Amino acid sequence: MKIDSITIQHYRGIKNKETIPISNFSTIIGKNDSGKSIITNAIASFLDPKTYKLVESDFNDPNDEIIIECGFFDEKIRETLENKLKSKVKKDDGLEEFLSDIIFDNKIYIQKTSTSAKDNFSKIDCLQLEYVDDDFKNLYTKTDDELMKILTQYSIEMPVSGSGRNSKMEKVKHIKLYCKDHSIIQEKIWVEDKHKISALLPAVELFVSDYGLEADTKFKTSSVSEIKSFFEKETSDSTKRLSQIEKDIQNEMNREAESIKCFMSVYTPSLEKIAITPNICWPKAIDGINVKFQFDGDVSPILMSHKGAGYRRLFMVARFRYLANKNKGSNVVYLIEEPETFLHPSAQQDLLEALKFLSEDNQVIITTHSPVFAGASEENSIILCLKDDQSRYEVPKTGREDEFCRKIIDELGVKPYYNLRDAFEKIVFVEGKDDEFFYNKLTEVFLDKQLSGNSKILVLPVGGSSVNSFVNIEYFLKQGRPMFLIIDSDIGLKDTKPRQIKEQRKTFNDFNKKENSIAYLLKKSAIENYFHPRALERYLTLGANLLDDFKDDDHMPEKFKTINKSHSTKLDKKNNRDIFGLMTQAEFKSVVEPELIEFLGEIVKD
Repeated sequence: MKIDSITIQHYRGIKNKETIPISNFSTIIGKNDSGKSIITNAIASFLDPKTYKLVESDFNDPNDEIIIECGFFDEKIRETLENKLKSKVKKDDGLEEFLSDIIFDNKIYIQKTSTSAKDNFSKIDCLQLEYVDDDFKNLYTKTDDELMKILTQYSIEMPVSGSGRNSKMEKVKHIKLYCKDHSIIQEKIWVEDKHKISALLPAVELFVSDYGLEADTKFKTSSVSEIKSFFEKETSDSTKRLSQIEKDIQNEMNREAESIKCFMSVYTPSLEKIAITPNICWPKAIDGINVKFQFDGDVSPILMSHKGAGYRRLFMVARFRYLANKNKGSNVVYLIEEPETFLHPSAQQDLLEALKFLSEDNQVIITTHSPVFAGASEENSIILCLKDDQSRYEVPKTGREDEFCRKIIDELGVKPYYNLRDAFEKIVFVEGKDDEFFYNKLTEVFLDKQLSGNSKILVLPVGGSSVNSFVNIEYFLKQGRPMFLIIDSDIGLKDTKPRQIKEQRKTFNDFNKKENSIAYLLKKSAIENYFHPRALERYLTLGANLLDDFKDDDHMPEKFKTINKSHSTKLDKKNNRDIFGLMTQAEFKSVVEPELIEFLGEIVKD
């Protein structure tokens, strides 16, 4: 499950309720002390109050309780909740009805309340559809006797199951049928989370702005915990590897004890048995953990603690990516304050790409002052912090996106990528560096010309609706130069992210409405859909004709997972430059639509 929104009240600089939408990669910007860290710390405490404890200074007013609500989204949330609750609530007893009362558009909502500084919340509630009539409120939390009283009072008949009384949930089910028949009104209210649905919430990691200074210590601590978890898992039953090693050691000790007994019996005939039992504690086998780097020019590896804070911070980002791959499917929320801290501007773009990769299967929420990070963020994922009598948060409103972008530009001073006093005659916007490589490859193969490195063409790899896109398009429009845009159709997301397809169509249409501007929408979902299976087989060193042709609307990340599982490979979209580099002209011709070549021809023609 992923956070869809958070509502905060009486926490730090927030007195009155503030609701903030959260996306897969959210960027929080604002001046110092405007309230950026309020969001990250509130999420951290909400998801893991034992690690990120509430303290007295978190309370906006000591007399007011802190209330934090989070909405969580998951396409398979019903299935997830069924697996959680099926041991407690059987389907026949009303499980489906109960789930329908707590799931709203594939979302659940959890509210946590705290009255004092401690490492847990005093109350945890779940949003639930409930009856307005007091007699029928809180049916799921009533005792069996209370439910029987309702059945009797309203003459609700229900069959008795077996020789005993009906289950509690079955009584609830029949009472609800009565309410439906008699049009008893329902409303959404907060109900105590007695079924521990909040236990399903994602894990969280918070990295504060000065985190780079302590990255080495944090790594060692988390790695030791990881090793201990490994030992616990591998010794949990007799089929595990370490349990077998323990058994082999014990068997060897038993043989040793039997031999010693034979020798000792000569002196003490009454001796019946000698037992030698080793005390094995696997975690103690790890005395410590050191991380060292060796770069060009280094005579030997140097401890991470002796390197600059920027390197330590980059090491942790690389570790994020490792964990993202290792824990595929188990979502983690990464809260990173000012990730640009300690980094040279040239390294910020690399860090940004790493965080975007991490956000593909997890959620990443950053606070930043950096135009690099804010400029590359999708406008609908930016949260602007303002402060007057309390911290306030703004997000773009439908139809007023341009106004919001200008606020961000004013806030951070985001500038266009290039000085406009140049010799470029045409401007081409693409969705990333890999896209630029792909389109340049096509112009080389089919047109014998260069798109990248062309002295008359400026190629800008930026997101279709990012702030940088807005800034650059606005500036270039004023220059009257021809502008071109090539974007993915995203049709492979039709089942999971139909909204994204709609946004791509809007970007395409809006761009075409601008003067001297022409956009092209790919026939296929994304550039990875243009992989030729034979080139992919060569790249993965597989046998010929093992992979089928890819369809236009295939969701390629899922295809990669299937291929990796079937062939024990490590294919990822980050490999696409190498794969395109292996493709022949004939292979390109068989997968690329002629219209795309024609569009590129218009761009590169003299």
